[in-house]
Amino acid sequence: MTAKALAPRTKGLSRPRWSPPRYSQLGQRNSEQRARNTTIRNGTKATCPIKKVKTNNYTVRHLLLSETLDHLAARLSKAPRPRRGDILDKMRSHPFVASVAAAAAALLVGTCTATADHPSGCHADNCLRAFRATQIPGRLASAKAFCATYTAATDAGTATAAPTNIPSFAARNCRDSPEGPMTLRISSACSCIAPVTTSTTPIAAPTITPTGTATRHPCARVSASWAEQKLAGGNAAPTVAASLALECLKTVPVGKDEGIKLLDAIEPYLEWQSDAAYKKDPPKDYFYPGYDIFGNLARVKSNLAAGRYAGEYDFQIDLYKQVFAPGQDGHFVFYPDLLSRAFRFKRQPYALVSVSEDGKSLPVIKLQKDVAANAKTAQAITKINGIAAAKYIEDTVNAASYLQDVDASYNTMFWSQSNFASNGDLGSFVSGGRSALFYHGPTTSLTFANGTTVELENLAAVVGDMTNVVDGPSMYKKFCTPVPLKSPGEPSPPAPPGNKTRPGYPQPEIATRDGVVSGYYLSGEGVNDVAVIALSDFVPESPAAFQAVTGDFLREAKAAGKTKLVVDFQGNGGGYILLGYDFFRQLFPKIVQDGNSRWKQNKAFAAMARIVSDITKNVNPETEADPDLLDMDQSWWNYRSDLNLTNQNFATFEDKFSPRVFKDTDYTALMRWNLSNPLLTSNKTYGFGIDISGYGSRANLTQYFEAEDIVLLYDGSCSSTCTIASEFLRVLGGVKSVAMGGRPKPGLIQGVGGVKGSQVLSYLNIYSSVNYIKQVTNDTKFKAELQRYTTLPMERSRASGVNVRDQILRENIEDGVPAQFVYEASDCRLYWTAPMISNVTEVWKSTAQAAFNGAKCAAGGIKRSRPGRRGAKARAKVPVLARDGQIRESELVDTTPVAHGQQWEAVHLQKAIK
Repeated sequence: MTAKALAPRTKGLSRPRWSPPRYSQLGQRNSEQRARNTTIRNGTKATCPIKKVKTNNYTVRHLLLSETLDHLAARLSKAPRPRRGDILDKMRSHPFVASVAAAAAALLVGTCTATADHPSGCHADNCLRAFRATQIPGRLASAKAFCATYTAATDAGTATAAPTNIPSFAARNCRDSPEGPMTLRISSACSCIAPVTTSTTPIAAPTITPTGTATRHPCARVSASWAEQKLAGGNAAPTVAASLALECLKTVPVGKDEGIKLLDAIEPYLEWQSDAAYKKDPPKDYFYPGYDIFGNLARVKSNLAAGRYAGEYDFQIDLYKQVFAPGQDGHFVFYPDLLSRAFRFKRQPYALVSVSEDGKSLPVIKLQKDVAANAKTAQAITKINGIAAAKYIEDTVNAASYLQDVDASYNTMFWSQSNFASNGDLGSFVSGGRSALFYHGPTTSLTFANGTTVELENLAAVVGDMTNVVDGPSMYKKFCTPVPLKSPGEPSPPAPPGNKTRPGYPQPEIATRDGVVSGYYLSGEGVNDVAVIALSDFVPESPAAFQAVTGDFLREAKAAGKTKLVVDFQGNGGGYILLGYDFFRQLFPKIVQDGNSRWKQNKAFAAMARIVSDITKNVNPETEADPDLLDMDQSWWNYRSDLNLTNQNFATFEDKFSPRVFKDTDYTALMRWNLSNPLLTSNKTYGFGIDISGYGSRANLTQYFEAEDIVLLYDGSCSSTCTIASEFLRVLGGVKSVAMGGRPKPGLIQGVGGVKGSQVLSYLNIYSSVNYIKQVTNDTKFKAELQRYTTLPMERSRASGVNVRDQILRENIEDGVPAQFVYEASDCRLYWTAPMISNVTEVWKSTAQAAFNGAKCAAGGIKRSRPGRRGAKARAKVPVLARDGQIRESELVDTTPVAHGQQWEAVHLQKAIK
């Protein structure tokens, strides 16, 4: 429960002087010294964190308990007398304390008499002993780091005890026993070594600071702590204080000559970015300001040459901030080595949510665990680091995001059931997102509506191998030395197929084994006739299973009496391009999609198009034995591949590659995928091993739902392939859409907030093609241009990519504006409410009510030509489980996961790089 605002110091209530005993671990003095452990009394968990909390000129060390007043009184009558009973007696009788208790949060001082090492009631079984094993260097630190994550997952109701997620010392000593199952024993042990909070005022979870004295080099201290935590076991990345990580980074000397070589090597790849001219001069209604990619790159190079950077960190962070972060583009990225291979800055696992109190009022920011515990009393966060909370969140995503829409980026900072179910993400406020390369200060302060302010120590995950790192120069050698690329070789075998249910989601009627596609039926007033198909992305283990499960669910839903369909695209970052086409044609089998796209023609692209079109002129795809030559024949550089705007083949080289000029930039003609080409689709080596719906063996499918009986559900993160499928559904199919969340500002927002480019290539994809073409041409002019491409940028980065193809909407064929820069508001905007936070079904129901039953939206609305049938009765359900008890899949296809190499993925895979 939530305490009301503490009043100014009140007459008759003396200021407590008692403070808890301090403790240290391996000489550390950090936030652990300001936290107390959970006490277990009579099987009831009582949180005893001590934390300094500032409230209206009055400071106390206090305890907040989420209990009712009656229960609290019963507990106090049985509890041992505190050492400072006189203070407690005064507080019990004081009207101020009574008012706080009436809000079900009692302010106590001195009730936790147990020491940090021996909290009262903690049963020292083998499990707890293993967590506390102070005789093992780093064990307690590692246990606390694990517990912070495990406790956050428990609060979200999604903690599991899978052996792969549990440290080895815990797995061995916390097995199921008469004392309880593994999950309970781990939770109990965690509660005894790390603070757990159930109030609005969070207590900083223990952070891991390095051992040794303050006189040791910061990089040596990081390395020592990393080694201790690695020795202790567990899968989580070791963590250190963010401030210490920054200290270490600041000591790394700048590699001036090496940096200039890197910038020169990056530039040719940047020339492939298809919308660079539009990033420099965007349309007037585009939210983000324009910036010059190449001008900023030149400025960074000039600063480096002039010696204006104090160290390598300053150089790399400026490169990232000036050239890549402003792009707000999920396909445009370069993560420099020192920034990304050593640390990722993050916050402690206190996830935020953005919720409206009633679905009508503007959303406010709260702690996810507070809303889950008691939504009515959860306090709103009004300030973060002294700045208005919503503004702080917006400023953070405006600095760097993988989404092109500000409201969509705003949503990524918060915990959502869909993202947590897909990847365990607590939101970018915790994990960092693209801002994980930025240092956000030593601490984060949260100020609540009741006046309470808490301060949490920020962390840095140590993601690199710190072996032999002792100072700045050794850090440079470890992380700024080019890492030779591995030979692609044969593709790795796919992982064994799983059988996943998405945490926090209901049991599906049918699903793919990997959970990428799952289908559900709603029940309740006005939604009995509604089915939901959720697509977490377009990257299934088996494209054939994706296609079959989608088709099976649509058919069976209709047979079960479902007449309405919610398509849930929440958290969908894209995937295999042609599966986006297939999904659209399963819903609208008779509508032939367009999918107009174009490439920017830089010098290398133009040279490659000429060479490839020449060397493939005599290739017969049905008999060609050279796989590399066949790859080139099927590539976009061959004028004979792809279709024109009338769905015909290009007749000549000029038809496809004669420059079309927009914003002083040469582009190709608009082109479309040729989905009748079996090498692209049904061929199991070069294609997907399936016909795309609407073609070949799937040319005559049945349409099960009308356009007005379908609604698209977005949280803004729909990117890449998801945007293509969405374009077809909205523009060609006429389907309406609902967008969730957004900034606390009235009005409609975009549902499709991710990158709308239609092709992404990594630097390695480009280099591999360039390298092959260099070997098959004797043209010295072309070879000189292609010689500019090297592997250095890949050897000095964690990830790199460029958007190489623009998607062009129908209305922009003449003016050439890429879809990336076209604002497309949803039809209806809804705010998340407390019931939706932990129950995705509530999101689906609200969406269905707005789309099909005329329920009001926070902004906009969806009108139907015929009213929905409220309270329709559902027919008999299709069985949910197969005979073996696993989630039912389609029985029509081979669900063996696919394994393909780099070139195949370059053609088929399009997903935002987060």
